[in-house]
Amino acid sequence: MILQTSPAPLELAPFVSGYLFGQSEFKDSRLIPTLPRGVPALMVVMNEDNKGQLECIQLNQVQSITNGVYLCGQATQMWWLRVRTCQSYMVVLKPTALQKVLGESADVFNDTYLRLDDLIPDCQFLPEQLLDEKNQKGQLSVLEIFLRRLFRDKFIKPNEVDMAVQYILQTQGQVKIGELSVRERANARTLTRKFTEQVGLTPKLYARIIRFRAIMNYLLLNPEASLLDVTYKFGFYDQSHFIKDFYDFTGHSPNQYLSTDQSFDGHFIKAVCSIS
Repeated sequence: MILQTSPAPLELAPFVSGYLFGQSEFKDSRLIPTLPRGVPALMVVMNEDNKGQLECIQLNQVQSITNGVYLCGQATQMWWLRVRTCQSYMVVLKPTALQKVLGESADVFNDTYLRLDDLIPDCQFLPEQLLDEKNQKGQLSVLEIFLRRLFRDKFIKPNEVDMAVQYILQTQGQVKIGELSVRERANARTLTRKFTEQVGLTPKLYARIIRFRAIMNYLLLNPEASLLDVTYKFGFYDQSHFIKDFYDFTGHSPNQYLSTDQSFDGHFIKAVCSIS
């Protein structure tokens, strides 16, 4: 499986963190876990035969994903993707981008893969336009033309939620809502309401996910690290608190999860951390 990252141009920086290109050619279909990562995304699926080679599995519901543009809202739990032969681009969005662009509370889109053809007419042509290009440079040029149109006239001056998001990222999720409200000079209840509308998650849950993402990235880069190291490095009260938090997001203990194949999700988490 191929997974490549590319930075977004400066003019798209208020909305886009970067791009991930993925291509798989598995002989037999594989189930791949997808974990909460703290970012919404646009996924452009482009297969030449337009067959459903990708399925999203969540809570025993199966959604076939064919050629098209999909909105991936914030994930609050682990999903599974059944993958065989597929190529796609994932546009990693800034946490507040959905509400700014679509004008709806971002939590409406949590844990969803929503096809955007009906909402954004230009979407229906994008996979074909990308396939017509002969190389990745040409594909990225087409993708960025689409994104410039999508985000045109959408710039909004950063507010206290954007500032709170940045501080959570800087501290790797080791911050409490009381500290955030003091820093941003906002009432805790008001900040939580605005944060949920713009990010899709409460500040507390977003911080937990960002800390979890940082832990996963740390463990993937430092496989020799002990659970005790992680417990204190990431501000947990004790080791059992860390294990419980890890289990909430993966359904497994750290040792159980890290003993499984990390060839896709591990690379994905490292890629998201490198551009977010």
